[in-house]
Amino acid sequence: MKIHLTFVVNGEEVPLEVPLSEPLHAVVAKALAVSNNTGRPPDEWELRYESGEIISDRSKPVGEYGFKDGAHLYLTLRVGAGGDAPRSHC
Repeated sequence: MKIHLTFVVNGEEVPLEVPLSEPLHAVVAKALAVSNNTGRPPDEWELRYESGEIISDRSKPVGEYGFKDGAHLYLTLRVGAGGDAPRSHC
C-alpha cells in the first residue's frame, strides 16, 4: 500500500507517492533529491507536521506515523546547520 505525501521544502511543494513500509528517513532524502536540495545532509533538515510539531525520529516506516493521505510535511534547514559561528580570539 502507498500514501500520497506532500513535502514543502523551502516553500516548494514536492508531492510523493510512497510505500507505507518505507522508512521515513528514506522518504525525506527522496524529497530533498527531487527538490534539488542535496547540498546539505538530510539530518540537517527539520521535519515538521502541519501543526508545527517536530518529527525527530525518522527511523520508523511511514505507515507507523499515522499520516493522512495527502498530508503536508515541512522540511527546513535547522538553525545553525552548516557549522559553528566563528569564535572570537580576544
